[in-house]
Amino acid sequence: MPTASIDFTLSAFAMIVIVIGAINGINMAAEPYMGEGSHEQGRYINIGKQMLLSQGEPTNWGTGGTPSVLGLASGGEAYELDIDKVTRLNPSNAYAVNYSSLWSALGVDDVSFRIEVAPLFDITLNLTSSQNQGDSTVYNFSASTTREGYPLPTQVSYHIAVRNSTYSSTGSTDDGGGGSVQFTLPNSNNGTAILVGIAKAEESMVGYAVLPFAHNSTAPEPSGTFATLSPLGHSLSVDLSEGATAWNAAVFSFDYGFNLTKDGANYSIPRLLDGSPMILTLTGVNASSHWAEWVAYPQVPLETGADMMDDYVVSDVAHTSFVVEIKGAFYRFDITFRSPAEYG
Repeated sequence: MPTASIDFTLSAFAMIVIVIGAINGINMAAEPYMGEGSHEQGRYINIGKQMLLSQGEPTNWGTGGTPSVLGLASGGEAYELDIDKVTRLNPSNAYAVNYSSLWSALGVDDVSFRIEVAPLFDITLNLTSSQNQGDSTVYNFSASTTREGYPLPTQVSYHIAVRNSTYSSTGSTDDGGGGSVQFTLPNSNNGTAILVGIAKAEESMVGYAVLPFAHNSTAPEPSGTFATLSPLGHSLSVDLSEGATAWNAAVFSFDYGFNLTKDGANYSIPRLLDGSPMILTLTGVNASSHWAEWVAYPQVPLETGADMMDDYVVSDVAHTSFVVEIKGAFYRFDITFRSPAEYG
């Protein structure tokens, strides 16, 4: 068997071990703390498990209201989390639950915490070249997929949203984690465009990246300049800035890509069958500028919670990690706990 195939097989086996470990409550990141004097670490792991295995109260708090008991489970398999409960952890979402409410719902007075959720591997997109061909422009993009700094071969679905149009293609990254894709866009569709890359290494092991770029236009404005997008309850809420007009909304996953239909003031998000994050895009115009905004559903990566970098607080800080499932895809769920230090 070629060396690259052996490396990939070993990495896939390692991934399976991590997932099985999480489902059975074995925490790899916590292992160094599990020796003598690990009572507090064991307590933190139990608090994390309760957060991930409980639906909380009320059980449907993900679609509205404030939880009285913090639990993120969907009610399905162990460590399967509710897409909306996780999305409401993201401070950028208009319906986010603030940390004060999350801390009260956890109900552990002597522990503060910080949560980070992210895909299990990284994908990076770059625009490598563009060539104007009269009535169209050819764009070449590179893709790189890595896990903890090591290359990871994947299959990749690519999508572009610009003005009222969407374009799709497929590709892969090789044993070195590198790949490329080419798109040809009509120059009449000038404006800010968004390239979406959704990569799959194994079933349920999915990562994504988004790259805004200028298509015969000025450089893209920072994210959120023209619209704030907030998914929840399979509905996309849009808050437009003054002077901005929305043109077209679309959804992209590993297997699908199509336009969204408007439902009153919001857009309906379909319940897609593939295990993949959904990337939602919205294009529009502001005066003569054609813009594009995007958001992921579930809305990760995310960070929320207490500041753990305060050097002036005398406390014990511990970190624990789990692998969780959200809508058929695996994510890394990290919790950092802090309690007042005890000295004997």
